[in-house]
Amino acid sequence: MKKTSLVIWDFNGTLLDDTGISIEAINTVLSRRGLKTVQSKKEFQNIFTFPVEEYYRRLGFDFEKEPFTVPADEWVKLYDEKKFFSPAVEGAPETVKKLSGMGVRQIVLSACEKNLLRSQLEKIGILACFDEILGSDDFYAAGKLGIAAEWAAAKDPKVLRDALFVGDTDHDLECARVIGCGCILYSGGFMSRSRLEALGAPVIDDIRRVCDFIGQNAGK
Repeated sequence: MKKTSLVIWDFNGTLLDDTGISIEAINTVLSRRGLKTVQSKKEFQNIFTFPVEEYYRRLGFDFEKEPFTVPADEWVKLYDEKKFFSPAVEGAPETVKKLSGMGVRQIVLSACEKNLLRSQLEKIGILACFDEILGSDDFYAAGKLGIAAEWAAAKDPKVLRDALFVGDTDHDLECARVIGCGCILYSGGFMSRSRLEALGAPVIDDIRRVCDFIGQNAGK
């Protein structure tokens, strides 16, 4: 009988509902350059991608005129001003705490800068539920495949096979494949349900379904 012994969580868009302040911040950066702003969360979910530099290109930034780090630094400052205003994804704290009560180990794997990640997890009241916090050394969110690969290389492959990655983007599925574990994707974050469904992984609309998913697949 297979039992999920470890859940690996993405953070932004999966545990933290920060799409609103992300859109607000990028729209300010776009407006300063006379570029078309993002009009809705749906539009945002259909544009956002990794690496974040490519997302900026899709929005119309010209890196021949200015390096990526210039608008990216502006976005970080604007996001940073409101980072603690974002709530947890509905049902996320209770889900994380329920899994802890079930004896499931949990970690966070994020492209977010690690100190910011810790402070945000503490703010929404679930920092203590995680065995490990894996994040980036800077604010540019280039991706987390390297973080995932380095972490997985030091772990028992059997533990990884019994793990479940929970995220909200195609990049999270890529990380799950690098780790060698299962993956489910949440549609309320940074990518639309239609984009996620095209990837072939299970898609959930309510983060609380993670517990149901684990229970349903315990004997598979």
